[in-house]
Amino acid sequence: MARFSLAVAAGGLFLANLAEAREPYTPKHEAGRCAIRGQCGKQSLFGGELPCVDNGLAEEPDDGLRERLVSLCGPAWGSGPVCCSEGQVISTSPPVQ
Repeated sequence: MARFSLAVAAGGLFLANLAEAREPYTPKHEAGRCAIRGQCGKQSLFGGELPCVDNGLAEEPDDGLRERLVSLCGPAWGSGPVCCSEGQVISTSPPVQ
């Protein structure tokens, strides 16, 4: 009986998520518009930070963030607006040794 209840609960969650997926989180799709930005918490105690849904415009980063982006992702990130926050870049960067 417990397995059946678990299966029904899981099915209910799946259907609720499916219904929610019909409403787009990022209704605007165009060059220079973001889909994610920043950090919105963890999915589990041991998991990494998850990005936030953000459908705003990309923004010019400050000099510190620009420097971190170029050192982590390469020279292609040396100019132009971005859809990330300094916290995202820091959490993605390898530890300094």
